[in-house]
Amino acid sequence: MNSLDNPYKKTGPAETAQAEQVLRSRPTLEDTQARLTQAVKDLAAYASSLVPGMTWEWTNNDRQPGACAAPYDQTNGRDFSMPNYITNGGDPTHGGIPDAVWPQVREKARQLAADLGATEHDPFPFDEKPGDRNARYYGGNGTVLWLSTRGISSETGCRFRAADMTSTSSVAPTTEQPK
Repeated sequence: MNSLDNPYKKTGPAETAQAEQVLRSRPTLEDTQARLTQAVKDLAAYASSLVPGMTWEWTNNDRQPGACAAPYDQTNGRDFSMPNYITNGGDPTHGGIPDAVWPQVREKARQLAADLGATEHDPFPFDEKPGDRNARYYGGNGTVLWLSTRGISSETGCRFRAADMTSTSSVAPTTEQPK
């Protein structure tokens, strides 16, 4: 039985050491955030180039990085759900990316996601219908880029902060008190 079988059980030392090595091989949280932000902006600019008058704005800007799930739960790794980038302009009927340009915007999202290591995609859209579409791309590195008719969301996946990359051990400090 591994730590994924029981979400409440803490990851053991051997698995944590492996998880730490995986995190050290990934770009830092800060680098991943910067790359995701640029990808989201590029995707929005592309959609706007196809739909005159389409504008975008950031929402949920007060988000903070959170602790990672197993097997990274005992490291200093952090996961970050980036602010959403939403559109209210474009299609006057639906207020988002029009169906007529959806295939081109979705393809651009796929390309940008692949550059971030998010090469997998959900094979069946979630309740997709005209005027309400979405595509989600993700990777083994935890990065997610999610495009919907009305906005773009993304997640970094578990990463070390730059400061954690220089330390010799990034195992999270224990909160247990001595007995």
